[in-house]
Amino acid sequence: MPVTRSFPRTMNAVFLEEPGGNLIVRQVATPVPGPSEVLVKMSAAPVNPSDLARLRNAHRDHDLATYIPGIEGSGVVIAAGKGLLSHLWLGNRVACSSHYPTSGTWAEYMVTLAGSCFPLGRNVTDEQGSMSLVNPLTALAFFGIVKEGGHKALINNAAASALGRMIELLGKKSGIPVINLVRSSKQLESLKSMGSVYVLNTSDPAFQEEFSDLCKRLQATILFDSVCSSELISMTDALPTGSSVIIYGNLSGAETILVNPRSLIDRDIRISGFFLGSKSKEDGLVKNIINLIKAGRLMRSDLKIKIRDRFPLEDAQKAVDIYITDMSAGKVLLVPGH
Repeated sequence: MPVTRSFPRTMNAVFLEEPGGNLIVRQVATPVPGPSEVLVKMSAAPVNPSDLARLRNAHRDHDLATYIPGIEGSGVVIAAGKGLLSHLWLGNRVACSSHYPTSGTWAEYMVTLAGSCFPLGRNVTDEQGSMSLVNPLTALAFFGIVKEGGHKALINNAAASALGRMIELLGKKSGIPVINLVRSSKQLESLKSMGSVYVLNTSDPAFQEEFSDLCKRLQATILFDSVCSSELISMTDALPTGSSVIIYGNLSGAETILVNPRSLIDRDIRISGFFLGSKSKEDGLVKNIINLIKAGRLMRSDLKIKIRDRFPLEDAQKAVDIYITDMSAGKVLLVPGH
């Protein structure tokens, strides 16, 4: 059965003008969902660090003439291709993630797999729902790694972010202490005021000694790092024997990172990377569905992600520029038709 067209033939979408260039809006054909796919009329989409990383490498991995950025968002399913799940979502508000590089969430409409959508509860707004996949699923994956590895406490670098708040919340729910690393006294005071017990400022002269003592006291043997700065050398040196370092971002923008090889050899320190897409493929459909349900529950909790500002698609470049100035100040959303 062909898809009944109840949507415009063209739409506005964000594109990268050239490698390293500005974001622009172009009018293109509205995609039509195929088997197991849905068409989502987008309501909101956040700017995430993972979006920025993809934009930096977009010219290497994709054709910029067809690449539409945006990893996650929320909207209403207005058309469905063949398939039970596709038609189950039809007419529903959903949180959604992009599946194709040619159809991202920074557009008026997006085609994606029905399995990349999850219905939003009544008490979850479109804006909060737009941020209910990447960060919650990442935080849940981290705690899966922590529990599988038998770690008694964890360290999170760049903890003032929205993801950092979710990691802290899950730590409290799980009874696993979280050492929150931030980069300023302002961020430290902010986290303390929100109830975080263990917060350290990496720019403090006493950081190294305090970090080493706290890691030993709490037996914190796993570090999740999204910064990748030169501080990673000293942090690795301070970790207990048998610790793991998992890199999940590169906020510093450094092309390379250095560590002391003797730390790795003498104290059996392991370094690895984390990418949510790869973890989802590894977990399989059933576990992904379970994690989506858990993510939905997490977003229905008292946790609300702070929103700094909202912009129409036409101001995508401005939205990115403002988000980069202070990522811990709150999320920046792209809202079609805002």
